[in-house]
Amino acid sequence: MTESGLYAAVDLGSNSFHMIVARLDNGQLRVIDRIKDMVRLGGGLGRDGQLDPETRERALASLSRFGQRLAGIPDQQIRAVGTQTFRRLRNPAAFLVVAETALGCPIDIVSGREEARLVYLGVSQGMPAPKGRRLVIDIGGGSTELVIGASATEPAQAESFGHGCVAVTRSAFPDGRITPERWQRASRMIAAELQGHAEIFRRFGWDEAVGSSGTIKAVASMLATLQPDLRPGVHRGALADLCERMLKAGHVDNIDIAGVSERRKPVIAGGLLVLDTVMETLAIEHLQVSEFALREGLLHDLLGRLEDRDPRDNTVQAMVKRYQVDIEQANRIADWTRTALDQVAEDWRLGPAHADMLFWISQLHEIGLAIAHDNDHLHTGYILEHADMPGFGRQEQQVLATLARLQRQRIQPELLNKLPPRLHDSVRRLLALLRIGLAMGRARSDRIMIDFGLSADNDTLRLALPSGWLQAHPLTRQDLEVEQLQLARLDISLALEALDQSPLA
Repeated sequence: MTESGLYAAVDLGSNSFHMIVARLDNGQLRVIDRIKDMVRLGGGLGRDGQLDPETRERALASLSRFGQRLAGIPDQQIRAVGTQTFRRLRNPAAFLVVAETALGCPIDIVSGREEARLVYLGVSQGMPAPKGRRLVIDIGGGSTELVIGASATEPAQAESFGHGCVAVTRSAFPDGRITPERWQRASRMIAAELQGHAEIFRRFGWDEAVGSSGTIKAVASMLATLQPDLRPGVHRGALADLCERMLKAGHVDNIDIAGVSERRKPVIAGGLLVLDTVMETLAIEHLQVSEFALREGLLHDLLGRLEDRDPRDNTVQAMVKRYQVDIEQANRIADWTRTALDQVAEDWRLGPAHADMLFWISQLHEIGLAIAHDNDHLHTGYILEHADMPGFGRQEQQVLATLARLQRQRIQPELLNKLPPRLHDSVRRLLALLRIGLAMGRARSDRIMIDFGLSADNDTLRLALPSGWLQAHPLTRQDLEVEQLQLARLDISLALEALDQSPLA
């Protein structure tokens, strides 16, 4: 049975896996189910970027449980993301194949700054709109995100650092021993990395500071039991006393402080160290604590995508302006490719998400010209793969980058093989539509928008044009003949016909 009114967000963190399921009720999302598994994915990641077998099996078992709950929810109403540990996997595609099978939906690996944006959005869902500027600190298992803004939804500055409760506990206290020397050495290292960005944040300024996720909530809980008369949250002075208690414990196995769960004790020392260093470096005296975090941000971001409030559209338009794209040409290509996709969507099983991807690459395919005309398609691909693109996951950026690199010249099918297998068919078909559109629009004229017909029979495309049109446009005819040869490298056959269905000689 399809649960058409439900939406789900899955946050695959380095310490815990979280899932929330919500129902859309009078325009608002109301959470009806939460599942959390402390998988400690980051703890099982070796220096070689591989997961140890025990952690891998624990992760897949958790994903299978999540998958059972997700069954019946429409695919477009689910979004799952992987964070720091997924970013550090040596061969993420191999793990994603089995992980996505267990979960039953795609997993998108997000960048650190995109993670920070989603955290900021999540925190905003559980608090009134900021009266001034809000600083949000999120300490996860593998990374710490700092993000600041004056808007309830759009941050002004975001950074991510590879220091989380699991990662720092492993690196600072590898055998479990907690000593002042180890504590100070790790704190100095984190502070040094924070310092340059801290100055930027201090110049921007903030009126309130908020912490989110398990580490900060656990620290606030410990402080509440030790000093119940303090106002809720994390106080810098009280935090110093808690750090002293942690040092006196001497070992992670000896931590005996009320307010922290048994499952979190093995990694709380590293999380506390990070929090203490961040608050010291930024001179934060008090930190409010949010119950909401990345998963809530992910859920609301998903709803925004479905209700035409997609942050990816804003990102694309910002890049169009930044790289001074010829917008008339971009719109010509976007109009042609969208018309083409509409005609083959059913036969080629291309849906709204594919239409969005084709529109975005049509808008952005020439941004590499801002670097150089020679090999501009390769420059475009590099930018799309490595730029910070709010709203986009890494796989989405990889798809755009692949389409950009292969938009002209010789097609290299091996580049498609770097994408997850589930994307191969749709991406090569989007590439075919893009390349034909670019061939039709090479003259950079509105003459591209002639009547045409496009049909698909498996991997055979039939492009029908007005009788005599190609004879009158020899450059376009030559380009389409080149495309016939190149698309064959994708196992796609392109046939040219007149609109009366007679083959063009």
